[in-house]
Amino acid sequence: FDGTHIVSGSLDTSIRVWDVESGNCLHTLMGHQSLTSGMELRDNILVSGNADSTVKIWDIKTGQCLQTLQGPSKHQSAVTCLQFSSKFVVTSSDDGTVKLWDLRTGEFLRNLVALESGGSGGVVWRIRASSTKLVCAVGSRNGTEETKLLVLDFEVDLK
Repeated sequence: FDGTHIVSGSLDTSIRVWDVESGNCLHTLMGHQSLTSGMELRDNILVSGNADSTVKIWDIKTGQCLQTLQGPSKHQSAVTCLQFSSKFVVTSSDDGTVKLWDLRTGEFLRNLVALESGGSGGVVWRIRASSTKLVCAVGSRNGTEETKLLVLDFEVDLK
């Protein structure tokens, strides 16, 4: 909800964009193959993560999918959390990774986290980022990874 629009994800794989004043559905966004596991809306840009292991970037004014974050470096399992800024998208997954993507081009930039137990139970459950820090809640479904918070600090100490 951004004050003007509401976005909702459904088990039928669709995402709907609603006008908060009229209650009308403005767009039905199609393209994911499973349930939507997370969304973030800012201005006219919506980023959606999905259990199908993909992340999509949408323009809610037009209803068009601008990018699908995929390719050889895409997540190998369900997307668990996401966050985006004016330049980057950060995504986490059941595959035990946190990935950094270019918002405009959809290009994969790098893994920020790759748990050793990823692929054998290690999961990144949630992420939150500021301009200089990334906090990741990690654990596992089967005891292969200790439950903990990872804090990555990207701030350069110029002193």
